[in-house]
Amino acid sequence: MKETVRNFVPVIALFVFINILVFIFKNFLLLHDVDIEFLLAANMILFLLCFSGFFLQMKAMKSSNMNAFIRGVYSSLLLKIFIVIFALGLYLFLVRGKVNKPALFTSMGLYIVYTGLEVAQLMKISRKKPNA
Repeated sequence: MKETVRNFVPVIALFVFINILVFIFKNFLLLHDVDIEFLLAANMILFLLCFSGFFLQMKAMKSSNMNAFIRGVYSSLLLKIFIVIFALGLYLFLVRGKVNKPALFTSMGLYIVYTGLEVAQLMKISRKKPNA
């Protein structure tokens, strides 16, 4: 478990770094009509999704069965897709169509960054495992 948490530290650091950046550049973001609350909520949701996906895939990676690993990757992907769709639908319902495009596109970029970092960490771990 400690090894798993230690490998997740870069993602935790990214989450903290993004939150710090949002608070440092708060005035700049408000000047460009970026919804700060949406951005912070999206960052939290993406962090939690990355956290859950990382642990699902780590659990699957420990199995010697290749099918278990594939199921772990697919279940992580489906979990992310459905939660993002649900969160976006909830956001659209709450704002009644007045979408904050800068915050939405920024959160889409954050999704790519979180996914890239998660994949990089999992690839680093899989190189250390003999049957991964």
